[in-house]
Amino acid sequence: MIQRRQLLHAGAAAATTLSLPALSQGKYRPEYRLSLVVGPGTHWHYAAERFATLARERTQGRIHFKLYPGSSLVQGQQDRELTALRQGVIDVLVGTTVNWSGTVRDFALFNLPGLLPSDRAVDAVLASEALNKDFYDIIRRAGMEPLASGEYGPIQLINARRRLAVPGDVKGLKIRVVATPMQQQVMSAMHANPTTMTFADAQPALASGAIDGLTLTLEQFVAYKLQSLGQKHITYWNQSNELIHFLVANPVWKTWSAEDQQLVREAARDAARELTQRVRQTVASHEQLVAGQGVDIHKPEAREQALWNGATREVYQRWKQQINAPLVSRFEQVIAEAGRA
Repeated sequence: MIQRRQLLHAGAAAATTLSLPALSQGKYRPEYRLSLVVGPGTHWHYAAERFATLARERTQGRIHFKLYPGSSLVQGQQDRELTALRQGVIDVLVGTTVNWSGTVRDFALFNLPGLLPSDRAVDAVLASEALNKDFYDIIRRAGMEPLASGEYGPIQLINARRRLAVPGDVKGLKIRVVATPMQQQVMSAMHANPTTMTFADAQPALASGAIDGLTLTLEQFVAYKLQSLGQKHITYWNQSNELIHFLVANPVWKTWSAEDQQLVREAARDAARELTQRVRQTVASHEQLVAGQGVDIHKPEAREQALWNGATREVYQRWKQQINAPLVSRFEQVIAEAGRA
């Protein structure tokens, strides 16, 4: 009788033990929707794809991300991604926070012109407490769990009309910008005509000549074959270099076990590191490729660079106050210390 009772207790205990993973995994979905702005062929898309692969492999298939490029879950309107995430339409974001700065103004920080002037500055920020604590706390309050960040890459000034050696050369050009007041003001400061539209709409507008140019990374210029859309001139104006962040909606994050949370975080960190490496490793090959296609790349001399910096300085100072002056100052200190190292 005692032996039978022991067996019954052991069986019950085993059943309870076996049921715990089943109960916790019952909260998991078959797939999670990952939104990003760009399509295949870009470092950004590769990083999101790599993140999804690593997360799936390391969680043994428990967490599966399905990519929705081109902000397709919000009909290409990248500035609506954060709202859609809060509504449960999007589960995961891999992107730049400037796209969501219309909802959270602090998110425009990395769009400040000239904030990240070098690889050294980017590396210092990626390793800093200003990013990994202060900025990440803002992301958490906005409804997302930040996992990792990597370099997006310098965003160049591209156009079909002429070489832009100094800010005065931009005067009168219709330049597509993301729907943020800061980007519009940067272009207005140089007497350009800022034109707001989605990236999907920008491509036919470039082809038809409805707009003259836009700002984009060099590798995206190559991926989207912008020379075939009449874009003949690239200027390294050194005013824009953002970060790509890997983010999960808080309600989704909380349904995963602590072990899976750590595995997904590690997957994001590895994908972010690879992103930064790829961004830097392909610069020379992309320059050679576009030069061979007849595209003019202008790298400003010191005197010209000073003019670009001066043209955007007033916008920088104005938006520093509007975004979060103490937070911006913390990043400025990190970057200044990196410059002195």
